[in-house]
Amino acid sequence: MVNQRQVIYYIIADLQLELTLPQWVDVSELLPNFEPFKSDYQSDKVISCKVRIVEDDLYFESEGAKLLSDISIVWGDRFTFYEQQDAYWTLIETDKKGGFYWKMKSRKHFSENEIYCGGLADVKNHFISWYIMVAFAQSALAYQCVLVHASVVMDRHSGYAFLGKSGTGKSTHSRLWLSHIEGVTLLNDDNPAVRVLGDTVWIYGTPWSGKTKCYIAEKRPLEALVRLNQAKENKFFQREGKEALLALLPSCSAIRWNLQLYSALIDILVETIDKVKIGELFCLPDREAAQLCYKEIKNCK
Repeated sequence: MVNQRQVIYYIIADLQLELTLPQWVDVSELLPNFEPFKSDYQSDKVISCKVRIVEDDLYFESEGAKLLSDISIVWGDRFTFYEQQDAYWTLIETDKKGGFYWKMKSRKHFSENEIYCGGLADVKNHFISWYIMVAFAQSALAYQCVLVHASVVMDRHSGYAFLGKSGTGKSTHSRLWLSHIEGVTLLNDDNPAVRVLGDTVWIYGTPWSGKTKCYIAEKRPLEALVRLNQAKENKFFQREGKEALLALLPSCSAIRWNLQLYSALIDILVETIDKVKIGELFCLPDREAAQLCYKEIKNCK
C-alpha cells in the first residue's frame, strides 16, 4: 500500500503532461492551479513531459558535475543548476544552516524528470509547481512550443501578449486593456505558452500565472506580441527581423547551455515573427497607452 502510485494527466498547450506521485497524495490540494488542465489520458496527444514525484531523497554526486548557474530570479542564491553526462540537476537550498535541498533530476531534453521536495504532507506547492514548469518549458520546445514571461489578454477571436522586464508594468497594461478595451478578458498573467501549429501561432493559458490566480485552459490565435518599456509618453513601433527577435528572446524559457533546445527556441521565434505582429510600446500606465497599443496592433500589417 505504501508504494502504490497514481498517474495523473494534464493537457497544457495541447501537449500531454504525465505526473506520477504517491497514491495517498491529494493532487488537487498539492497542485490546485493544475486542476483546470486535468484530463484523462488522450491517445491522440503526445506526452511531451513525464514527471515523477518521489518521497525518498535523490542522491546527487557533485564530483564531476558541471555547475552551469548558481543564481535564479525566483530563488536567488538558493538555486544551483548542474550538468552531468546524461542529466541536469536543478537544486534549491531549503535551509542554509543544514544544507538540505529540493531536487529535480532531468534527462537532457527534460522528457523525463524526478522531483524530491521533502515531506509531501508539508511541502508548499510552489516548489513542485515551479519544478514542473521548468521541465515542461524545456520539453515542449521539441513540439514548437515555448513558455513566455508575459501577461496575456484575449477577446473572442485573438490573444495579445505583453512582454518586458520585471516591474515594467505588464500586468498593469493588461488591466488597462480590461478596463478600456471592450470584450477583453485575462488569459494568463505570467507564463503563457506559445505554440506554432501549421500556419497559426496559438497562445494558451497555463497553470503558471504568477501572483494572479488565473488558470484558464483556453487558447486563442496569437495576434500580437508587444514589448513594454516605461516612458514619459506613449509611442508604438512595429518590429521586424532581428529587432523583433531581440524583443522576444529575453522573455522566453530555454536552457541556453543546451544547443539543441536553444536552437529549437530560435526556430520557434523565427516562425512566430513571420506570422504574428511584433511591437514595442514605450508607455505610461494610462488609458491612452492601452488604446494606442490596440489601435496600432489592428492597423499595422
